[in-house]
Amino acid sequence: MVKVVPFAPKPAVAKLPLAARIKELVGTDFTININAAEVWAYAEEGNTSAGTCFSRYVEGFISAIKNFMDKFDDNGKAFFNEAVTQAAGNPLGDKGETITSEILEGRRLNDTMLPAIESAPREGCSLSAKSSIENDFEGEIDELREEINKLVGTEVTLDPKEIYKALAALKDNAWQARIGATAMKYFQGMKYQLESQGFKDDEMLQEGLQEVIETKRFKLRVVAKTNSTIETIIEDGVVYVQCVADR
Repeated sequence: MVKVVPFAPKPAVAKLPLAARIKELVGTDFTININAAEVWAYAEEGNTSAGTCFSRYVEGFISAIKNFMDKFDDNGKAFFNEAVTQAAGNPLGDKGETITSEILEGRRLNDTMLPAIESAPREGCSLSAKSSIENDFEGEIDELREEINKLVGTEVTLDPKEIYKALAALKDNAWQARIGATAMKYFQGMKYQLESQGFKDDEMLQEGLQEVIETKRFKLRVVAKTNSTIETIIEDGVVYVQCVADR
């Protein structure tokens, strides 16, 4: 007589492997919701494995998230979690906004991930601009700042962030990914001006400048019109390097 082994149910898995991998990347619990009827409409003719089909879509999404996180690191994680608020464990719950990263004809998920994240409303710099400022400006500015310090005879602060609000009104957002490099070029131009005007090792010029820049701050500012590519003025103890939006 065959002995019947009683069925012993196992505890439910806390997270399916795909969802667990997303959590590992973004640091937050997420639920994967698939509209089976809509997705299956794109299945290849003769395909009978719905599970494999759905898995491939999610795998593509996970790959896009990984590439996104590799590029933007902690900033990417913070922006992602602020944008994707309709997820399990998020304090906003069902009241939060959602984003999508659709597979469009001729475009990969990698191409749509950043625009999708940046389409969510938030205060402050965009992810592209923040990343550019941190990597292309703050990550490269030390040597240039030291050279300018020597030219003016004191330690100064180089601040590019004021131009963000002025440029944010532009319809073309391509500038956001290069704002850091652009800021570097303008401050490099200012350094050239200081050199050409003889500030190097000229204590009288240095002391005269120090007297009028009490804040020891150099800022970039967008104005409607300038008389030259690099225009520098001093206001309220601040040196402003002025530029126009289309430069």
